[in-house]
Formats: sequence, C-alpha cells, structure tokens
Amino acid sequence: MFNPRKLPTVLYAEELLDKAFRRASKVSGRNKKERAINKLSTISNVLSDYFDKIIKAHPSYENLPDFYREMVDTVVGIRKLKKSLAALKWANSMCQKIITRSVRKIKGEGDIEGTLKAAYGRIASIINQIDEELRFLNEAKQKMGEIPIFKDLPTIVVAGYPNVGKSSFVAKVSNVKPEIAVYPFTTKKIFVGFVDLNGLKFQVVDTPGLLDRPIHKRNKIERRAILCLKHLADVVLFIIDPTESCGYPIESQMSLLREIEKELDVEVIPVYSKADLHNKRDLPAFSSVNGEGIYDILRIIKNKLNTKLRN
Repeated sequence: MFNPRKLPTVLYAEELLDKAFRRASKVSGRNKKERAINKLSTISNVLSDYFDKIIKAHPSYENLPDFYREMVDTVVGIRKLKKSLAALKWANSMCQKIITRSVRKIKGEGDIEGTLKAAYGRIASIINQIDEELRFLNEAKQKMGEIPIFKDLPTIVVAGYPNVGKSSFVAKVSNVKPEIAVYPFTTKKIFVGFVDLNGLKFQVVDTPGLLDRPIHKRNKIERRAILCLKHLADVVLFIIDPTESCGYPIESQMSLLREIEKELDVEVIPVYSKADLHNKRDLPAFSSVNGEGIYDILRIIKNKLNTKLRN
C-alpha cells in the first residue's frame, strides 16, 4: 500500500556533505595512505547507502493505483519526481567514480594529501549540483503527506460548491473534524472520516469545493476533488445550499449536480443543507446545527451501499 508519509526526510546538499565528511573525519588507519583510503571508503558508503535509501523508498509511480498516481501527479508532478530521483542516481554514480579513481591513485603512490583534497572538492561539487533536486524531493514528501490513505471500505464522497456544508456534515457523522470556516475554499485538503452505522462500516471523504466550470479551468484543489469523484466514490452525496448563503445561486449548484450525474458512473444522492434556515423538502434535508435529517440521510446512504454490495 502506497503511504507517502513513510518517505524519508531528504537532506540538503550541505547537510549530506557534512554527514559524509564528518563520518570520514573519525576513521583511522595504520598510516597516512590507509587513513586516506578509509576516509574515501567511508564517504563512498555513506553516500551510496543514503542515495539508495531515498531512491528505493519511492514506489514505481507509473504503477500506482489510478487515484494515487493521478493525485501524486497533481500535487507534485511525476515527471519531476522521476527526474529528481534520476539526478540522485547520477550523483551517486559520479561520486563513486571519483572515489574509485582517487583510491587507485593513492595506492599507486600518488600525492595522498592532494588527491584526497581534490576528491573532497569534486564530491562536494557534484552534491551541490543536485541541491535543487534534494530540496524538491523534501518538499514533495511534505506535499504528498497530505494525500489521504484510504481503507478498503465502501466510500462516500461528499461533493458540492464551496461553503455549502460539506465539512460540517463530515464532522457531524464521523470521527474526523475538518477545519471549518465561513469563506469559500476553506477545505484545503481532503479529509477522510469513518462511520460505523449498525455494523456497516464506510469512509466519508470531504472534498474541496468544486466550481461549475470546465475541468481544464479548475485549480489544483478542485482537481483533487475530481480525482476523488472519479476513482473513489461508491456513492456521491451532493450537498446543495438552497439558502444561497454559500455565495452561489442554486441554478449554478444544480448545473454542477447535472454535470456530475452525467460524467460519473456512480449513484448520486442530492440533499439540501442548512435545513434550520429554510423549508424546502423536495429533497432530503439536514442541518449540522440541530442535527435534523442527519440520520435519515445516513439511512439512505446505507440502503444505497447495501444495494451496491449485493450487486
């Protein structure tokens, strides 16, 4: 199972060089030649082990399940990840060649101090050349750490315009407490909550708000929501705010509902939020403030999931 949170922290060039050279400074030998060779061997092992650990920690991104592959590509870019990992492999190869040649020269009665100093300088130059890639990989680790890890459970994706009450619903029915505020695009990440409804366990995914516009015009946050809808949903709970206090007219919200129903081959349940502020009941309605309708909507979800599981 892909888990980006287990990726190792990546040292910057200065930190990596400090680690390798400091380790080398502690080695000894019977004479100057042996000591110099041991120093280079130590640097070789430190760099080789470190680069190997970083490279092997990353999966084959092209072979990830569709959701994770597209999410990684959206968040950091698979092409750039592969390019950075290739740069690490190149740097390790170059450093090993420098060390091999330097050891051979020292064994051949060459200038020990001069050879060692030159090797240190060339190694430092190589590692400094990939500092940008090292920094990118560390930044990528942080960004990919926000990608949710899903359990093998039926999945409800909660969708709709920004500020219609998605986060409030997820917080009300599950064990996740998303950050909630009264301005659009509050939900910067994808939150996953878990529900146990009389023995039926399922996960509820709170997506960032979607805007009713073509997919190519949507921003990264919106595209993450699309990925959830596309790859994860067993059922989509589409939340509509008929009070329009979310800042978007109901016509636009209904247009987005029709787009989702057309594009996705999955059951879509449209419901009204903020039931404490209006009397519209031509669709199921709930209030996260007083709890009205919450259980009824969970019962509808349970029936839909049971039907899907039987089929």
